[in-house]
Amino acid sequence: MTTDLLDRARGGDADAFARLVGPYRRELQVHCYRLLGSAADAEDALQETLLSAWQGLPAFEGRASIRTWLYRVATSRCM
Repeated sequence: MTTDLLDRARGGDADAFARLVGPYRRELQVHCYRLLGSAADAEDALQETLLSAWQGLPAFEGRASIRTWLYRVATSRCM
């Protein structure tokens, strides 16, 4: 199922992308909060993370899990 969602999201399906990243949204927000120490900044970083992931999805090579890749994107946004 994840492969199907990934393929559809890469094809521009925003709903598939939302379903793909949805399970990680809350934990990514907590991760950003831990790095930034501000709920507002963490929410901004989360939004930037999701936008960056959406735009960078065609370059995702699948060598890591989606979760790992999202954490890497989130950490970069927070730094």
